[in-house]
Amino acid sequence: MKQHLDSLRKKINETDKKIVKLFEERLNTVSKIAALKKQNNLKVFDPEREKEVIKRAASYLNENSLEKYLTPFMDEMMTQSRQYQIDLIGSPGTVTGENRKFKIKDDSVIGYLGVSGSYSEEAASLYFGDNCKKRSFGHFDEIVSSILKGEIDIGVLPVENSSTGTISKVMDLIGSNDVYITGEHISKISHNLLVLPGTKLTDIKEVYSHHQGLEQSIKYLKQYPWELIEYKSTADSARLVQKLQDKTKAAVASRRCVEIYGLEIAVPDINFENNYTRFVMTGWEMIIDENCNKISVVMDIAHKPGALYKVLRLFKDRNINLLKIESRPIIGKPWEYLFYFDFEGNLAEDRVKDLIEYLRNSSGIFKLLGNYPAFSGKALAQQTGM
Repeated sequence: MKQHLDSLRKKINETDKKIVKLFEERLNTVSKIAALKKQNNLKVFDPEREKEVIKRAASYLNENSLEKYLTPFMDEMMTQSRQYQIDLIGSPGTVTGENRKFKIKDDSVIGYLGVSGSYSEEAASLYFGDNCKKRSFGHFDEIVSSILKGEIDIGVLPVENSSTGTISKVMDLIGSNDVYITGEHISKISHNLLVLPGTKLTDIKEVYSHHQGLEQSIKYLKQYPWELIEYKSTADSARLVQKLQDKTKAAVASRRCVEIYGLEIAVPDINFENNYTRFVMTGWEMIIDENCNKISVVMDIAHKPGALYKVLRLFKDRNINLLKIESRPIIGKPWEYLFYFDFEGNLAEDRVKDLIEYLRNSSGIFKLLGNYPAFSGKALAQQTGM
């Protein structure tokens, strides 16, 4: 038996030698294709061509039952051929934007959701300083639109909450418009039940707030038979209660709204414990400097087995720490998704440039959302009193 096994292994070795020789021959041809693509400014990734190559290879089989083994083999070879082309062509132009940090000027305008007292306004003041010039908006899309029109310099947008997850509408707006993330801030959020002075819990019939405020406080609110009504923002809700002067109305909002709108706190801290919101500073240009250590991108991934694994492996191979991955449906393409990635790195690093270029050339849809300074754990600890 051992003699027969050794004989078969020897045959395998001879076959592998032929495969390696053919692999080298194939990559030599791939190098010529890469040169032509570079000369004619063509994308490395051609999904239709790759499908055609794999399908044709399967047609050469004498035993059709082996197709399920051949397909991943060919797919991996196409992946490596693509990487080889990228290595040959290089990645010029990957780093876009000026190497400078955004600085507030006297006439810079920062846009935020809601009216005075909103958490977005507070995040703007904490990030840019109390003296920054701010402008309020009623909807997220109005903020993005004003950035694109040049009416404001930066928009402060909430993208994620530790209790309720990603704010999908905001991520979709950033991903689908020509705007970039330039910074981030994380705030500890404390929601309070605000009422007119002298109001009792038994007087309340309706509670107003932004839907995030209601969701983050739902565990407390559902104890009572109150009607929960979504409104523009938490601060707008507080202003509404003040305006209506009706003790049957209450709002879920910040402590700052107590002084601003002459209300009082009926019940403090009604939200989930350890409740934080991540805000991103969003502008019309990408701004990069040596302090930028976090990158966000969005891309589509081929709708086939193993496609996501291949992308994740790219991060591991380059020793790049992946911080977050989330999928969002592609409008008009049922059951196909865009993937948002947050990871550590600076676009000046070779390994990061290589990764970005490979991701760009491995997808039909790709956008670099920004390279910016991550909010520090030390700053977060200061908010928690740790």
